[in-house]
Amino acid sequence: MATMLERAKALYSELKEMKDNLHRHPELAFQENRTTGLLKEKLTGLGLELVDLGMKTGVVAVLRGGKPGRTVALRADIDAIAQQEPLDNGVVSEEKGVMHACGHDFHTTCLYGAAKLLSEQREELQGNVVFLFQPAEEITQGASAMVDRGLWEKLPVKPDCLFGQHSRPEIPCGQIGVIPGPVMAGKSHFIITLHGITGHCGSPHKCVDVIVAGAAIVNGIQTIVSRNTDPLDPLVCAVFSINAGTPENFVPEMLTMTGDIRAHSDEVIHQTERRLDTLVRGIAGSYECTSEVLFVPEVPVTWNGPSMTALARKAAGAVVGEENLVSPRGNMGSEDFAIFGKEVSSFFYWTGTGFPKRDNPCWHNEHFRIDDDAIPIGTALMAESALTGLEDTP
Repeated sequence: MATMLERAKALYSELKEMKDNLHRHPELAFQENRTTGLLKEKLTGLGLELVDLGMKTGVVAVLRGGKPGRTVALRADIDAIAQQEPLDNGVVSEEKGVMHACGHDFHTTCLYGAAKLLSEQREELQGNVVFLFQPAEEITQGASAMVDRGLWEKLPVKPDCLFGQHSRPEIPCGQIGVIPGPVMAGKSHFIITLHGITGHCGSPHKCVDVIVAGAAIVNGIQTIVSRNTDPLDPLVCAVFSINAGTPENFVPEMLTMTGDIRAHSDEVIHQTERRLDTLVRGIAGSYECTSEVLFVPEVPVTWNGPSMTALARKAAGAVVGEENLVSPRGNMGSEDFAIFGKEVSSFFYWTGTGFPKRDNPCWHNEHFRIDDDAIPIGTALMAESALTGLEDTP
């Protein structure tokens, strides 16, 4: 009997065509209308049941096995980013200023391929498989939107476990990253507002300058990572936008800055929020400004638990062999896959998509590319994970 990888390789031409189609027609978060229509057509053609969440984009489909058993969910994200792709990048985007520069076209293709493979053996399946094609991952809002629209309640049964994958250009094609514990960072967004006293720039002594206070706060924030956090705890705390003033010759009255806190534990995020609030208020006060600090929690840490890691190693090993399983360090990017993981036991793979022995630009780079030889591997990985997850024990 052919292995799952051999069966996936037999679909290569069809899946490559689909991935190229998606790559040529990328769509931004919550605008994935064409992609959604294409997926509905293909999944319906496989005989899968579509679950209506009342959302304009994204697809949920159910494959009912021929025998009773557990329920496993598989997830892919479908949106692209605002990025102009250079014309010499091979198969390129036809949408101006929009590009699949994070591998979501690859994820979507692999999950469809897994649906096709599993549908071919539905009578032998002991349980059901749910396919989640999630919109709006790039703005980390799609998963929560699906949950808020009743995802778990509208399924025939809540899944026993969930698997997802992400392309990783630093890992060569043919290898799969299986990492226990934190794999991607939790994220909290912050908004800082400073209020001063406006006036003529020629009379600075009669004003309270928010720009000077803001500059001191930006510098002060750097000490949170270097002096307030255990060096062994990963943490990013940085300002990414500052807005104040006009070209006119007066001191501005208000300044806003925004940024992110990212860490591999909730404790570190909360500790950083407390320290940031204290630091901002202290520095602002010393410059005679008033201040407001608002924190907006976005996603929790993406966490691979011990039992799910055991299942994942078994599935990934069946696809590429134990010798091709690697354990790179976690990443400080954030994934709203973690929203699903709050309610369902989950595992998130790194799937190697890098071209061997050449430079592989990182996510969100205009030259980001996927080694298409990884398509059958990612497809087989999702399908094998479903079969493994349908078993009772790791």
